[in-house]
Amino acid sequence: MSHDTRTLTRLDYISDEIYEIERSRIFHGGWMLAARADRLENGNRTVVELAGESVLITRDLEGKLHAFANVCRHRGSRLCDANDESKQGSLMCPYHAWTYALDGRLIATPFLDANEVDRELLPLWSYHIRELQGFVFVSLAKDPVDFDYWATKNCADVLRLERFNCGDLRVAATTTCEIAANWKIVIENYQECLHCARVHPELTAVVPTYRTGSVFDHTRTDGGVAITGDFTMPGEVDTSPPLPGISHLDATSYYGGTIFPNGFIDVSGTCVIISTLFPKGPHHTTMTMEYLFAPETIASPNFDPSPTIQFNDLIAEQDAAVCERVHQGVTSRAFEQGVLTPKDSLVIEFTQHYLAARGAVA
Repeated sequence: MSHDTRTLTRLDYISDEIYEIERSRIFHGGWMLAARADRLENGNRTVVELAGESVLITRDLEGKLHAFANVCRHRGSRLCDANDESKQGSLMCPYHAWTYALDGRLIATPFLDANEVDRELLPLWSYHIRELQGFVFVSLAKDPVDFDYWATKNCADVLRLERFNCGDLRVAATTTCEIAANWKIVIENYQECLHCARVHPELTAVVPTYRTGSVFDHTRTDGGVAITGDFTMPGEVDTSPPLPGISHLDATSYYGGTIFPNGFIDVSGTCVIISTLFPKGPHHTTMTMEYLFAPETIASPNFDPSPTIQFNDLIAEQDAAVCERVHQGVTSRAFEQGVLTPKDSLVIEFTQHYLAARGAVA
């Protein structure tokens, strides 16, 4: 591998024009990680923003998932606000009270007779939606690439970790981190550990491999690295039991991976953490972190995920700080491209994957 492999360019990180191309070709032209399926019971809904598009995800009374534009068909009013997770079983527009079933059908139009509006012709605008191991993916494209084929190329790490049965786990807690940096900088930071010894002393105390600057244990073929303690703050103890059915090796190892374009999966012996990136333009990324445990673990009267959450939030804050410094640096006119080293191999892979997905630009 060349020792002078280049990063993306300054404009790739900060250009509004490049970001619009990403929205068209990657975020809205492909599939995006949007939510966890277990957050939606029958009759529920939630709102997510996928690169500037507000999307309604619903589970109808029969249990089927749907995705819609968060827009009323009457006059274009936004139907639901962010963080609106009502369980009322229908969607009512706050402007004129047009009401939709959770499968998108228009079912009520107050003050209008049947001959004044044909409800059957005005369902909500729908998007494509698929579920994989409890992860919900949405595509805004009119005719997206086949999801199963797309998943083999973009969710390979999720498929590799299938033995942890993420579809059977449940979200116990969610935290959010706001990062004043381009979404690609956040992913590149996740993909290397040359920064770990300096930035994450708490993490390297638990994962000795990371002290070397490598993300791999080259004596193993499963992608895992050994852990020497709990992912908790000093003095704290993770009291959660191991994930159901896992081996002793898996219970004493950490595994990580990415979901292109906007997710990370982190697996320890007791918990799976899903980090979802929601780009808010070229200069800001919102990251939500969902903590997954076995349902019986969550139901235990002594269940306390706070030590794990506090530790991960600390790592996220440390990462956010250095990502923001990188973003500030790449805005300099002096920066054209950076340099990647052999230990940046996953960053190189991400760069190549990104450029192939984005395609050429003028």
